[in-house]
Order: sequence, then C-alpha cells, then structure tokens
Amino acid sequence: MQRVTHPGPVRPSRMDLAACEGRAIEVTLAAGIPLEDAIAEALAPLALDSAWLEIKNAEVKNLNYVIPAFAPDDAHVAWYSDTLGFAKGRIDHVGMIVGRHDGAFFLHGHGRWTPEGGPAAMGHILAGQTQLSEPVKARGIGLVGARFDRRGDEETNFDLFHVDQVGSAGPDYAALRLLPNQDFAQGLDDACAALGWAAARVHGIGSVNTARFEDGQVLDSLPTEFLITDAIAGTTGSHEKSGPEVVIVGIDGTKILSGRLSRGENAVLVTVEAVLSRRDV
Repeated sequence: MQRVTHPGPVRPSRMDLAACEGRAIEVTLAAGIPLEDAIAEALAPLALDSAWLEIKNAEVKNLNYVIPAFAPDDAHVAWYSDTLGFAKGRIDHVGMIVGRHDGAFFLHGHGRWTPEGGPAAMGHILAGQTQLSEPVKARGIGLVGARFDRRGDEETNFDLFHVDQVGSAGPDYAALRLLPNQDFAQGLDDACAALGWAAARVHGIGSVNTARFEDGQVLDSLPTEFLITDAIAGTTGSHEKSGPEVVIVGIDGTKILSGRLSRGENAVLVTVEAVLSRRDV
C-alpha cells in the first residue's frame, strides 16, 4: 500500500464520523439552470443537514469538469486539471455529497459522462458550470443530525468536507470522512466498528493513491477520483468480504477502470466522503 506525506500535521484520529437520522429521498432537478442551484432548490424544502444524491442517464445542455493532476508545487500532494467540458451529452452516473460551505449549499461530486458523439469521460463535476437539458429525478439519502461542512484541512492543505455532529445520533445512518494513508476498505470497516454495527451499505466518493483491483487491474496514477458503485463494510468476516466496487479515473483522463478494489492495497490519498446505512449481516 502506497502512502504519501501531506504538507500539514497528521491528526491522530483518522476519521470523522457522526451517527444520525436518515431517509431515502427522491427529488426533481430543474433544467436550464446551474446544477448546483437545481439541487439547492430541490433540497431546500426537506430540512436536511446533508445528503447523498445520485443522477443516472440524464441529458445535459452542457457539462464542465476537472480530472486529477499532479500538484504544481509542494503545497499539495495532488491537484486538478484545467477545466474540461462539452456542450451536449449525457450524465451516465454521478454521485454527490451535499453539505454546506459558509452556510450555503455546497456539493462535491464524481461521475462518468458521455459527450454527444464522443467517448465516455470521468472526473469531478463542476456543478456550477453544468446544466441539465430536461428535468431529472435524483435519488439518494437525506441526513438529519450530521453535516458535511467544507472548510480548511490542515493536513492536506485543501478545503474539504469535514463531518460535524449537529443533532441527535440516530441508529441506522452515519456520515463519514476517512483521512489519508489508511486502507480504504479497512477504514470503512473501522467506521462500522466505531458505530457498533455489524455491517453497512456505503455510498460515496473519494481518492486513492494508485488503484489495485481484485481482478489484477491497476490504475497507476498517484491522484485519482472514484465513485463507489457498490460497497458493504462490516465488522464480521471482513477478511472474506469483497472490496468496494468503484469506477475510477486518474491523470490520463481516458483510462476509466471499474471493479472491486483489493483489500489492504489502496491507501486513501486525500479524502473519502461517504454515507453509511446500517444493514444486517
């Protein structure tokens, strides 16, 4: 497992975790306005502290994004590309953590999309520079009592979502941030253990330092961005479980891999942000 040295001090605790109330949500996102505004408008009446949202098979009027890149200096271990985009196409699958920044709605999303007449691409969606071409249903999980709040992070020197307990803890949902240089799959299991849960379904996004898959695939890229497509974490028989299933991209931008990441071989690079829902083994 490859590790990196970030510019700031290393915090002893390697996760932010807050148990909370949660419920399944479905909202309609308006077309013809910035996607981040459409999401804010759709979620405002629901009185949520945070949310996980997914959009699938949605036509877009335009979409802008960035992909991972090497850092230009020693202030960060990784950075992002110049803005990329296209005028018309389709979101294949995007997942977003919705939280707050300076009190306003803010979202962080990774996904895969296909420009009209072009090959599929993947990266970090710039929701303020993206518009749907027609209204779309988004589905996910709404959280009350835990908040993803974007602010400065000393260790990585990035502005990142932190997880704050802002209300009563609930029995079946939790918000999670994993800090760098721990195995991604093990970190999810550790979160379940901290909650006293046997198992949880995991929804989220993040980055690992190079990606190694159970089937032998390797994405040899220091910075990456992934979207979880299927993952179960737990405290029982963890060594026997499959790793998290992801779709992931690196600095190449054209090489998009998918599959289950090998347990014990994929260190968190900058962050993993996830929503956990409790389940029976």
